[in-house]
Amino acid sequence: MNTTQRITAAAAAVLLRAATPAGATSHEPAPPDEMQELLPSTHGKFVPYPDEAKQPFTTAACDSEVTLATGDVDEREYRVLIDTEGNTVVESRGETTLDITRASDGATLDEVSVDGRSFQTNAADGTSLTVSGSGPGVVFPYSEAEAQAFAEAGLPEAFLFLSGELTGTITLEPASEPGQEPTVVSAEITENSTEYVFDLCDLLDQAAAEQ
Repeated sequence: MNTTQRITAAAAAVLLRAATPAGATSHEPAPPDEMQELLPSTHGKFVPYPDEAKQPFTTAACDSEVTLATGDVDEREYRVLIDTEGNTVVESRGETTLDITRASDGATLDEVSVDGRSFQTNAADGTSLTVSGSGPGVVFPYSEAEAQAFAEAGLPEAFLFLSGELTGTITLEPASEPGQEPTVVSAEITENSTEYVFDLCDLLDQAAAEQ
């Protein structure tokens, strides 16, 4: 998953697929000179997500691979704004559900509500990004640094939270050459007021036991 998609993890998990080049599998961010091409400004207007933004994606989690797919409810929309300093700000909203499936045993969480609002700010110089989301939301780490930040904040590897806010900042080392990807240097949870937090791996274990 491209870092331009991290906002999905904060609150909706399958947003901004269109912001990733076709076939991309990297978990690292797009170079800053590509950011505005990948996420062109919507000039303050909310617009529906295109069909290509709704395709399932798979990530490593819960000692297996976990696939997240859009459920029966999908009223998502987003807007992209460029602030006066050249930072790209992405805001998303709308009722959404997800189907979450673990590859190792087929355990599935059906129609998980992820209606929380999300914001992501990509720094113009490519050195950082900040992701903020309100519950209900589903969160997965997309680098070891993020996983470590979750652990330090007392959060599970992957989780569902029903209310509250979660904000994190990821520090990046910009690519040294065009076409290369920046490196995640560090990650920090800067705000955590989440409530009703549930370990997704435990939920999948429970689903497997009920199959």
